[in-house]
Amino acid sequence: MRSRYFIVAVIFGLSVLSLSMLRQSPVSSVPAVLSFRIGQTFEEVVSASTYPVVERSNVPTHTYLQAGETFVTESAVVLVFNDPKYGFRLPPTKFALVGYTHNRVDTVATTPLLEKVSFDRAVAVVENLQNQFKSSGWEPWREDGSTWFDLTIEGKKQLYARMFQPGFSQEATLRVPNKYGMTFRLWCAKGCSTGQHPYLFMIDIGISDDIEGRIQSRAKRQ
Repeated sequence: MRSRYFIVAVIFGLSVLSLSMLRQSPVSSVPAVLSFRIGQTFEEVVSASTYPVVERSNVPTHTYLQAGETFVTESAVVLVFNDPKYGFRLPPTKFALVGYTHNRVDTVATTPLLEKVSFDRAVAVVENLQNQFKSSGWEPWREDGSTWFDLTIEGKKQLYARMFQPGFSQEATLRVPNKYGMTFRLWCAKGCSTGQHPYLFMIDIGISDDIEGRIQSRAKRQ
């Protein structure tokens, strides 16, 4: 069963395609920071960030569900997942979507890249992020067959070959049990399905609460 944070990442993958329609904004010498974690209030995100959150948001209101979104559509913004124990810092991006329900961060979708890049550059970012996730206490969801990306020499060869097979991607579902869930996905954004150079790649990250853990807890109580 696919979780909601996987769906968030898939939707985000479609959104990335629309970036080609946007003009690039000049890159600031000091990237703005969008700082958040799942469950944090909109006001706490505003306070923790140097990014102009209010101006770049559909601000949650007191209407049904207090839903809203914060958008990143310009270069370059650094996303910081600010949990004291499980936090991490992403490379600059020009696309992110933070969703709120009941005035609290509910889902996050982003790519930790400013543009489509070569396989070697993408894998270097994957390795950096994977090291952060490991050291922060995230773990693969073994029940759905997820493992860490194999970034040995042989593992990279197999990962590259996977980019040319149906699906044109590889992903891992990561968890902080009973707290957070993440989809961590490398995919071919250009060329792999047609066999035409250049082959270019992107990374998707989708974050939510640990939906699987919540479902399992409910099942045990029944």
